[in-house]
Amino acid sequence: MRSRGSMLITCVAVLILGPVLALANGFYSPTVGPRASAMGGAFIGLADDYSAVYWNPAGITQIKGMELTATGQDVVSLASRDGYVRYYGDTEERYALVSLGATSETTNRIAPGVFFFSDAGPLRSVFDKVGVAAYTLTEYGSKWNADDVLNGADFVNHEPTHDFTGKYLDGDMQDYESRIKTYVFSPVFAKEVVPGLSVGLTANIGYSHFTVSDVYMETRVDTVEMPAADDDYYLYLHPVQLTDDVAGWGYGATVGVLYRASRQVSAGVVFRSPMTISYDGVYRSVSSDEGEAEYRSDFEIKYPMLVGGGFAYRDFLFDGLTMTGDVQWTGWSSIDRIDRNIVWGVWGGGWTEEERAEFETTEFNWEDTVEVGVGFDYRLGRSVSLNMGYRNSPSPVGDDSYYNFVFPQSSKDVVAAGVSYRQDFWRAAFAIEYHTGAERIIRETEDMNGKHIDDLLIPSLSFTYAF
Repeated sequence: MRSRGSMLITCVAVLILGPVLALANGFYSPTVGPRASAMGGAFIGLADDYSAVYWNPAGITQIKGMELTATGQDVVSLASRDGYVRYYGDTEERYALVSLGATSETTNRIAPGVFFFSDAGPLRSVFDKVGVAAYTLTEYGSKWNADDVLNGADFVNHEPTHDFTGKYLDGDMQDYESRIKTYVFSPVFAKEVVPGLSVGLTANIGYSHFTVSDVYMETRVDTVEMPAADDDYYLYLHPVQLTDDVAGWGYGATVGVLYRASRQVSAGVVFRSPMTISYDGVYRSVSSDEGEAEYRSDFEIKYPMLVGGGFAYRDFLFDGLTMTGDVQWTGWSSIDRIDRNIVWGVWGGGWTEEERAEFETTEFNWEDTVEVGVGFDYRLGRSVSLNMGYRNSPSPVGDDSYYNFVFPQSSKDVVAAGVSYRQDFWRAAFAIEYHTGAERIIRETEDMNGKHIDDLLIPSLSFTYAF
C-alpha cells in the first residue's frame, strides 16, 4: 500500500508534468487560428493572416491596412481508461484487483483570442507593420466522475481477491479533474527589409494557471465473524482528496523570417526562445477523518526553445490550390530536472510552528521531438476557401515514464478540416480538429493498469474586420 509520502510524490509529479506537457508536442497546444488549424498547423511558410503572430511574425507584413480579429476554440476531451486497480489489505499477500472502466466527462474549455494590426505610422522608418495580440496558448484538461472511476467497480476474478467478501467506500469521493490554462500577451513588429524578404519579432508575456484534483485511496481490512462460517474480510476504501493549484508568469520572444521567392513559392523559418515561468501556489489534502491541510510551494520551469521551418506552394497541381508543409523541432532534452521549494505545515488561520521548508528535485529523461505537418487550401471562387491538413505530434515522454489518467499525455495524430468565407471588409473561418491519442498500455502499477486513450475534438472559429 502506498504511504502518504509516496502519495505526495505522485501529486508533485502530476503538478510538474502538467504545465510542462501542456506546451509539449504530443499534448494539446492550440494551433492559433482556424485556418492554420485546418491546415494541420503547417503555416510557417504561409503566415498570411493574423495567426502569423504565433506561427511566423514576419508574415504580418502581408496584412493590408488595419485589422481586428476575435477568435475562440472549444477543447473537448474524449479520454477513456479500461483496466484495474490493485488495493493491498493488511498484508502484501492479501490484495484485491478492482475492475475499472471510465470515460472522461464532456466539458467545454473555451480558448479566446483577440488580435489587432496596423501600419507602423510614426515608426514607419523602422517597421512596416505593428500589432498586439492576447490569446490562449494552452487550454487543456480532463474531468472524470468519481463514481464511474471507482465507486461502482467490482472485484476482478483473481485468486487473491477471494479473501475479500465485499468492499465499502468510507467517505465521500470528489471528481478527478485537471486544467491547464496559459494566456499570452504579444506585441509584434515586422518589416520587409528587401523586396520579398520580411523579418518579424514578437515579445511573449505568458500567464499560466494549473489545477489538478486527484484521489488517493487509503485501505484497511476489517474481519467479521460469521456464525458457522469462516471469517469474512471486508476491504474498506478511504478516499483522500488531493488538489494542486499554482500560477505563474513567464517571458520569451519569437523571431521569424519569411521569403516570398515568387508569387507561387514562399518559405519561412521561426525561432521561439525558451520561456521561464515561475509558479507559486498551494497543495491541499482533504479527508473525512483528518480534515484539511494546506502547503505552500514554488518552482520554476524553463520551457525549451523551438526551431521550425516551412514552405508554401500556391497553385500547386492546379489553380487555386495551395500546399504547405512544416517541420518543428523542440529541445525537450534540455529539461533535466526541476527543483521545487515546499513549505510543510498545518493550515488553520495561518502557518503554525510546524511549518518547515524542503527542497525537492524531480529528474527527467525526456527526448527532443520533431513534429511534421502538411496542409492544403483550395479557393472556390472569390469568397470561399476549403482547408484540410494532417499533423504528427510525438510526445517527449517515453512509455516507461510517469503516467496519470487525470492528466493524460500521449503522442497524437491530428486530422483537420475547415472553411473560410470572405467579403470586402470582413472574413470568417471555421475549423475542426480531431486528435487521435496513441493507445497506452500500463502494467505492474497500483492504480494505472490497463488501456488508456486520450482523444480530443477541437472546433474553432474566427471573425476578422478590416478597417
